[in-house]
Amino acid sequence: MSSAAGGSREASLAALRSALDRTPPAGLDVLEPAELARLAALMTAAKQRQKAQVDAALTESLSHIPLLLRGAVRKILDL
Repeated sequence: MSSAAGGSREASLAALRSALDRTPPAGLDVLEPAELARLAALMTAAKQRQKAQVDAALTESLSHIPLLLRGAVRKILDL
């Protein structure tokens, strides 16, 4: 394995570690660097979609709060 491929593998593993917010499971070390990078990108996109959906659900739930209390509830929920 060349050092360039090793560097690419390390960069891909670092991206996956960042996307997972933890060390990737040991079994993933058999994947090629391109596969690791794709997995990291998919995980990052999934986390972004999940965050957007949670934010939308929280915003929608505020519609059930009386108008005068919404500001206080937003502050409590840090929205």
